[in-house]
Amino acid sequence: MPAGTAPPARPGSTLAELRIFISYPRGGAAHTWAKRIHADLAARGAKVWRDETGIVAGDPDWYAAIRDGLERADLALGVFGHDSERCRWQQREMLRADDLGLPVVAALLADAGMPFYAQERQAVKLQDGVAQAACLDALAQAVLRHQRLPDVPAGPGEPVPPEQRQTEKAWLNTLLHRQLARPEATYEPLAYQPQDASLGDRLQPMLRFDNRLLLRMAGQHTDEPDGATGQAGADPDEAHSFDDVLDAYRSLPRRDQARLVVLGEPGAGKSFSLERIAREHARRALYDDTAPLPLLLRLGLWTRDEPFEVFAEGQVDRDDDRQRTGMGRWWPALRDQQRAVLLLDGLNEIPSHQRAHKADELRRVCRDTRWVAVVVSCRQRDYVADFHFPFDRLTLQPLTPLQVHRCLQRYHAQAGGGARATERAEQRFWQIAGGDVLRDTWLVWQAAGASFEQFWTLDQVPKQQPGVFSKTTGPQDDLWCAARQQPRSLLRLAANPYLLSMMMALPELPRSRAQMFEVFLKMLHLREAEARNARGEPDTVPDLQTWLFTLARLAENLQHLGPLADPPAAAPAAGAATSLPRDNWPAGTAQVLDFSRDASVLQLVDDDLRFTHQLLQEALASRALRQACLDGLPASHFWPAQRWWQRNGWEVVAEIAAESMAGDSVALHRLIAWLAQANPDVALAAWLAAEQPPLPRANLDATAAQWRPRLTDARAEPSPLARAAIGRWLGALGLDQRPGIGLRADGLPDIAWARIETPKPGFVYQGKVHPPLPAFDIARYPVTHRQFQAFIDMGGYAADAPWWDGLAQRFDAPGEAAWTEPNAPRERVSWYEAVAYCRWLSTALKQAIRLPTEQQWERVASATDGRKYPWGKDYKVGRANCNEVAFDKLPGGVVVGRTTAVGIYPLTRAEAVFDLAGNVWEWCLNEWEKPENIGLVGDASRVLRGGSWG
Repeated sequence: MPAGTAPPARPGSTLAELRIFISYPRGGAAHTWAKRIHADLAARGAKVWRDETGIVAGDPDWYAAIRDGLERADLALGVFGHDSERCRWQQREMLRADDLGLPVVAALLADAGMPFYAQERQAVKLQDGVAQAACLDALAQAVLRHQRLPDVPAGPGEPVPPEQRQTEKAWLNTLLHRQLARPEATYEPLAYQPQDASLGDRLQPMLRFDNRLLLRMAGQHTDEPDGATGQAGADPDEAHSFDDVLDAYRSLPRRDQARLVVLGEPGAGKSFSLERIAREHARRALYDDTAPLPLLLRLGLWTRDEPFEVFAEGQVDRDDDRQRTGMGRWWPALRDQQRAVLLLDGLNEIPSHQRAHKADELRRVCRDTRWVAVVVSCRQRDYVADFHFPFDRLTLQPLTPLQVHRCLQRYHAQAGGGARATERAEQRFWQIAGGDVLRDTWLVWQAAGASFEQFWTLDQVPKQQPGVFSKTTGPQDDLWCAARQQPRSLLRLAANPYLLSMMMALPELPRSRAQMFEVFLKMLHLREAEARNARGEPDTVPDLQTWLFTLARLAENLQHLGPLADPPAAAPAAGAATSLPRDNWPAGTAQVLDFSRDASVLQLVDDDLRFTHQLLQEALASRALRQACLDGLPASHFWPAQRWWQRNGWEVVAEIAAESMAGDSVALHRLIAWLAQANPDVALAAWLAAEQPPLPRANLDATAAQWRPRLTDARAEPSPLARAAIGRWLGALGLDQRPGIGLRADGLPDIAWARIETPKPGFVYQGKVHPPLPAFDIARYPVTHRQFQAFIDMGGYAADAPWWDGLAQRFDAPGEAAWTEPNAPRERVSWYEAVAYCRWLSTALKQAIRLPTEQQWERVASATDGRKYPWGKDYKVGRANCNEVAFDKLPGGVVVGRTTAVGIYPLTRAEAVFDLAGNVWEWCLNEWEKPENIGLVGDASRVLRGGSWG
């Protein structure tokens, strides 16, 4: 065999895919040899880990990288030289390899002695010069002799190697009976650990809710828009409702690649949804070696700047107690065998400064067709910009009052209480729903023959079958309506599974989410303190305020990835994370942290500290945000000016901070004004969370002066996401006073018109020259919500309204819009409604107003030269509100994911007419099949133009 070539592979044996950890002392000849050995083994197909290439420069968690490299290795190779006896790190690495039971191959410089800790090793002697290649060959042969290699992994459809299958079964048993052990047998709408379980078990995620789910199937793009039938709702998705996540998962369309994103509000049950899917797959795979295995990964732990495959292999290779499972080495095999389902939990928990490049990497992973399916979970409001994949979407819906009632009954029945369980459940439910007076109203309904479901689902008090109306009083009817419609009631909070679990545990109910977290934490402290006092350990109980202060500091560190004082003003903190490496733990708090873990507030995953729920972290961090506002720290410290519109994990914190100021209007006004200086979108969310309090005129004038000039200035605010956020803030507060988007003094729509003329010889229309059109006027903006609401408020849908006469369809009420900012375009309007609106507006303004013909619309949008887009021939990123990330050919594209205020894409205008591309589809008069027909009779499909945000 020629020197320096790879040795021939034995049957069933090869260096390919073998994981080798190289340990050596830095500097000197041993270091040089380590580099040579690394290059040689890698050339032979091995996967080699060495600190110079395995640790990212600047990684503060470098010691964990060394540990992970060892724990993932199949074999350790020690290169020993003159400095090895004194090299503590090499000594630690070799002793750790022994602890892990790894085979060890030793390589020793010819003129050096073996260090004491490796005396028993038989070493390959390393010599320079002509013997160098022979030394490398001898090392490769030693690696093969020392390593017990598994069978060659099977490909798709081939039998699974016995060693792999044995490891799989052990891992699946651990997964089912430890990590996914709740619920143990069958799925229940709500399952609760028995009352006699340990405190930690009781207060971990113990509730299993039967959330309603809405699965939106991504529509296939065709030449004909889905809305061209003239019906309301130009939504390209098809929606189906489910009561069980497994039903929704099984109902995924038969696509080439099954891909799903699970969306929901904080605490809605996203993690449990993925656990439910994982459990279903695991139970099947345990007994069927052809069934795919679930690989459940917590993305909040992907904090290091490492490839996804490295992170994933490390996650599946250890269980919750950091015991090696042996599954890491089979990660590539499972993928190649097409026997794995990727379940990626907590997309929003990836540190914000890593989101862009990690989202790109995840998109690459998801495109790999070898994965049987990929399911990702994410907070709904974070699923924008970087985090937007072309997946089917499963949206977790809030719990209904009936579900809340059923959950409480099950909780009290399983928690003990015997005959009084039902009584306790009823008492807590009505405390949440509205008190004894509302319960008395329900009893009247019940006596009249109404069901509990009717009480919570009917839109009006029924007058017959059942005859409730004649039995109830006016105040009772008003109370019933208020209970159903109050946006900030406790019942609305109880619609969130995590908050409902708190309500079940608390002896008294607070009135807000912020108060609930305060009381909940005090209860956890009291319970753990009582348990420790009973064990005779009072010295280990921290003072309540000291404990809360320490937790708040920890939450602040997690939100900032460092204390507030650490980052300089010129380089603000990167954003929130959900796991804190040991090196960043607050100093001198070991006993407090231990108490917190026993109280089920914190948990330790590997060497990373996490809160048991992200909402707990955010509630505690709200203290830091309130204090920063009070101290006059600029809000731009949290939302830096160069990227203020990007979500970074502080958004929910700001909402909770605003809720906590209920009753202190001065402090609340100050907080909202402070937030608005840096991030008007967060200020809007905080204002809504605080129940939309009236704001001082001076504050409104100041924020209007700051943000209104930037709304339509693409140079001052080049990011469409930033301008969209400004538009939402100004629109919600009535501060967008641009002509043409609102109302006149008499309450009628203020339409700004643009005069359009066509010079001779005409204009290019769909590839051909069209004769000149008579001059016409067209609205500069699409009809806004504020303008369409005037039609509604002035009786546009009344039974005797003449605007519908002769139309094939009429509507008694408008469809529910997805977004309602007054300055955004009204969406989900049918062609018939658009025609009725034009008729009403013609009468109101005493002008002849109608929809444009397709020729008129194209004359405006395509100018006279038939350009493809209002600005020219080629699409340019950032010119229109559409889904730019759906197409790989648009690098740097963004997706807002919803409608925006009209006119904020100034480069999209043509002849002073805005939003001709993107935002919302626009109706034309023409029939789709026979465009020469522009009459208003009949039910033929009509033309839609312009495209939409989707």
